[in-house]
Amino acid sequence: MKKLLCSALILFVLPFTTSAMSIAVDSEYEAAMFLANRWIIVNQASAELYELDSEIQRQATIKIVMKLSWRNVPNTCRGEFSDVDTTTWPCKYIEAALDAEFIAANDTFRPFDSITMTEAMKLVLKAKWIEKTQTTSNWQEDYMMTAYEYGIIDETYYTYDSNATRGWIFQIATATIEKEEEIKEIQEEKLMSDETL
Repeated sequence: MKKLLCSALILFVLPFTTSAMSIAVDSEYEAAMFLANRWIIVNQASAELYELDSEIQRQATIKIVMKLSWRNVPNTCRGEFSDVDTTTWPCKYIEAALDAEFIAANDTFRPFDSITMTEAMKLVLKAKWIEKTQTTSNWQEDYMMTAYEYGIIDETYYTYDSNATRGWIFQIATATIEKEEEIKEIQEEKLMSDETL
Protein backbone atom coordinates (compact mmCIF):
# COMPACT_ATOMS: atom_id res chain seq x y z
CA MET A 1 0.00 0.00 0.00
CA LYS A 2 2.85 2.37 0.94
CA LYS A 3 4.61 1.63 -2.40
CA LEU A 4 1.40 2.31 -4.31
CA LEU A 5 0.90 5.63 -2.52
CA CYS A 6 4.51 6.70 -3.27
CA SER A 7 4.08 5.84 -6.96
CA ALA A 8 0.86 7.86 -7.13
CA LEU A 9 2.58 10.84 -5.49
CA ILE A 10 5.49 10.64 -7.94
CA LEU A 11 3.10 10.56 -10.89
CA PHE A 12 1.27 13.57 -9.51
CA VAL A 13 4.40 15.64 -8.84
CA LEU A 14 6.56 14.87 -11.89
CA PRO A 15 4.74 16.94 -14.55
CA PHE A 16 5.49 20.12 -12.59
CA THR A 17 9.24 19.62 -12.23
CA THR A 18 11.98 20.54 -14.68
CA SER A 19 13.31 16.97 -14.58
CA ALA A 20 10.08 15.78 -16.18
CA MET A 21 10.73 17.97 -19.21
CA SER A 22 11.67 15.90 -22.21
CA ILE A 23 14.78 17.38 -23.80
CA ALA A 24 16.55 16.17 -26.91
CA VAL A 25 19.56 14.89 -24.90
CA ASP A 26 19.87 11.52 -23.16
CA SER A 27 20.73 12.67 -19.63
CA GLU A 28 21.80 15.69 -17.63
CA TYR A 29 25.13 14.02 -16.80
CA GLU A 30 25.85 13.25 -20.47
CA ALA A 31 25.02 16.87 -21.29
CA ALA A 32 27.41 18.05 -18.58
CA MET A 33 30.18 15.83 -19.96
CA PHE A 34 29.46 17.06 -23.50
CA LEU A 35 29.90 20.68 -22.38
CA ALA A 36 32.92 19.90 -20.21
CA ASN A 37 34.68 18.24 -23.16
CA ARG A 38 34.18 21.50 -25.10
CA TRP A 39 35.55 23.70 -22.27
CA ILE A 40 32.16 25.34 -21.72
CA ILE A 41 31.90 24.16 -18.11
CA VAL A 42 34.50 22.75 -15.71
CA ASN A 43 35.12 19.02 -16.07
CA GLN A 44 34.19 17.38 -12.76
CA ALA A 45 35.34 14.03 -11.40
CA SER A 46 31.81 12.70 -10.71
CA ALA A 47 28.15 13.36 -11.52
CA GLU A 48 27.52 14.59 -7.95
CA LEU A 49 30.00 17.45 -8.38
CA TYR A 50 27.97 18.90 -11.26
CA GLU A 51 25.11 19.49 -8.78
CA LEU A 52 22.62 18.76 -11.56
CA ASP A 53 19.50 19.15 -9.38
CA SER A 54 20.57 22.49 -7.87
CA GLU A 55 19.10 25.73 -9.14
CA ILE A 56 21.57 27.69 -11.22
CA GLN A 57 22.52 31.27 -10.40
CA ARG A 58 22.27 34.07 -12.95
CA GLN A 59 26.05 34.64 -12.88
CA ALA A 60 26.81 30.98 -13.66
CA THR A 61 24.25 30.99 -16.47
CA ILE A 62 25.87 34.05 -18.04
CA LYS A 63 29.30 32.41 -17.99
CA ILE A 64 27.89 29.37 -19.85
CA VAL A 65 26.09 31.63 -22.31
CA MET A 66 29.23 33.63 -23.11
CA LYS A 67 31.26 30.44 -23.60
CA LEU A 68 28.52 29.09 -25.88
CA SER A 69 28.65 32.27 -27.97
CA TRP A 70 32.43 31.98 -28.49
CA ARG A 71 32.61 35.76 -28.19
CA ASN A 72 35.69 37.45 -26.79
CA VAL A 73 35.42 38.14 -23.06
CA PRO A 74 37.84 40.92 -22.02
CA ASN A 75 39.60 40.36 -18.70
CA THR A 76 38.42 43.72 -17.33
CA CYS A 77 35.35 45.19 -15.64
CA ARG A 78 33.90 48.68 -15.81
CA GLY A 79 31.46 48.33 -12.91
CA GLU A 80 28.27 48.53 -14.97
CA PHE A 81 26.12 46.88 -12.27
CA SER A 82 26.13 48.12 -8.68
CA ASP A 83 25.69 44.61 -7.23
CA VAL A 84 28.46 42.93 -9.26
CA ASP A 85 31.90 42.96 -7.61
CA THR A 86 34.46 44.07 -10.22
CA THR A 87 37.16 41.96 -8.55
CA THR A 88 35.33 38.61 -8.98
CA TRP A 89 35.19 36.23 -11.97
CA PRO A 90 31.50 36.78 -12.95
CA CYS A 91 31.95 40.49 -13.70
CA LYS A 92 33.75 40.08 -17.03
CA TYR A 93 31.19 37.56 -18.31
CA ILE A 94 28.24 39.71 -17.20
CA GLU A 95 29.61 42.85 -18.83
CA ALA A 96 30.52 40.93 -22.00
CA ALA A 97 26.90 39.69 -22.13
CA LEU A 98 25.75 43.30 -21.76
CA ASP A 99 28.03 44.39 -24.62
CA ALA A 100 26.67 41.54 -26.78
CA GLU A 101 23.12 42.71 -25.95
CA PHE A 102 22.25 39.33 -24.45
CA ILE A 103 21.10 41.18 -21.32
CA ALA A 104 19.70 44.67 -20.79
CA ALA A 105 21.38 47.59 -19.04
CA ASN A 106 20.05 48.05 -15.50
CA ASP A 107 21.35 49.39 -12.20
CA THR A 108 21.63 45.85 -10.80
CA PHE A 109 22.15 42.35 -12.20
CA ARG A 110 21.23 40.13 -9.19
CA PRO A 111 24.11 37.67 -9.79
CA PHE A 112 23.19 35.27 -6.98
CA ASP A 113 19.50 34.98 -7.88
CA SER A 114 18.08 31.92 -9.61
CA ILE A 115 17.04 32.13 -13.25
CA THR A 116 13.86 30.72 -14.75
CA MET A 117 13.82 27.94 -17.33
CA THR A 118 12.63 30.25 -20.08
CA GLU A 119 15.05 33.07 -19.22
CA ALA A 120 17.87 30.52 -19.48
CA MET A 121 16.47 29.21 -22.77
CA LYS A 122 16.27 32.73 -24.20
CA LEU A 123 19.92 33.40 -23.31
CA VAL A 124 21.13 30.14 -24.87
CA LEU A 125 19.24 30.85 -28.10
CA LYS A 126 20.60 34.40 -28.20
CA ALA A 127 24.14 33.10 -27.67
CA LYS A 128 23.72 30.93 -30.77
CA TRP A 129 22.02 33.70 -32.81
CA ILE A 130 18.86 31.63 -33.14
CA GLU A 131 15.90 33.83 -34.07
CA LYS A 132 12.48 33.22 -32.56
CA THR A 133 10.06 31.34 -34.79
CA GLN A 134 7.16 33.44 -33.55
CA THR A 135 6.61 36.87 -31.99
CA THR A 136 3.55 37.30 -29.82
CA SER A 137 2.70 39.30 -26.72
CA ASN A 138 4.10 36.43 -24.60
CA TRP A 139 7.90 36.35 -24.97
CA GLN A 140 8.17 33.28 -22.76
CA GLU A 141 5.90 31.25 -25.01
CA ASP A 142 7.80 32.55 -28.06
CA TYR A 143 11.12 31.18 -26.81
CA MET A 144 9.62 27.93 -25.51
CA MET A 145 7.88 27.32 -28.86
CA THR A 146 11.06 28.18 -30.76
CA ALA A 147 12.96 25.54 -28.79
CA TYR A 148 10.15 23.05 -29.37
CA GLU A 149 9.88 23.72 -33.10
CA TYR A 150 13.63 23.31 -33.55
CA GLY A 151 13.68 20.06 -31.56
CA ILE A 152 15.73 21.41 -28.64
CA ILE A 153 12.96 20.25 -26.31
CA ASP A 154 10.62 17.35 -27.13
CA GLU A 155 7.56 18.67 -25.29
CA THR A 156 6.01 22.07 -24.72
CA TYR A 157 5.75 23.38 -21.16
CA TYR A 158 3.96 26.27 -19.50
CA THR A 159 5.71 26.44 -16.14
CA TYR A 160 7.51 29.56 -17.33
CA ASP A 161 8.39 30.84 -13.88
CA SER A 162 9.94 27.59 -12.64
CA ASN A 163 13.61 28.03 -11.81
CA ALA A 164 16.16 26.32 -14.01
CA THR A 165 18.43 23.68 -12.55
CA ARG A 166 22.06 23.25 -13.55
CA GLY A 167 21.07 20.01 -15.29
CA TRP A 168 18.34 21.84 -17.28
CA ILE A 169 20.69 24.44 -18.73
CA PHE A 170 23.32 21.79 -19.48
CA GLN A 171 20.72 19.86 -21.48
CA ILE A 172 19.37 22.95 -23.26
CA ALA A 173 22.88 24.09 -24.17
CA THR A 174 23.90 20.65 -25.43
CA ALA A 175 20.72 20.14 -27.46
CA THR A 176 21.16 23.59 -29.03
CA ILE A 177 24.76 22.84 -30.05
CA GLU A 178 23.73 19.48 -31.50
CA LYS A 179 20.88 21.09 -33.49
CA GLU A 180 22.77 24.26 -34.42
CA GLU A 181 23.71 23.41 -38.02
CA GLU A 182 20.24 22.10 -38.79
CA ILE A 183 18.66 25.23 -37.29
CA LYS A 184 20.96 27.54 -39.30
CA GLU A 185 19.94 25.75 -42.51
CA ILE A 186 16.25 26.16 -41.66
CA GLN A 187 16.78 29.84 -40.89
CA GLU A 188 18.68 30.43 -44.14
CA GLU A 189 15.95 28.69 -46.16
CA LYS A 190 13.31 30.82 -44.44
CA LEU A 191 15.31 34.00 -45.12
CA MET A 192 15.70 33.12 -48.81
CA SER A 193 12.01 32.27 -49.05
CA ASP A 194 11.06 35.60 -47.39
CA GLU A 195 13.31 37.51 -49.79
CA THR A 196 11.55 36.02 -52.83
CA LEU A 197 8.12 37.20 -51.63
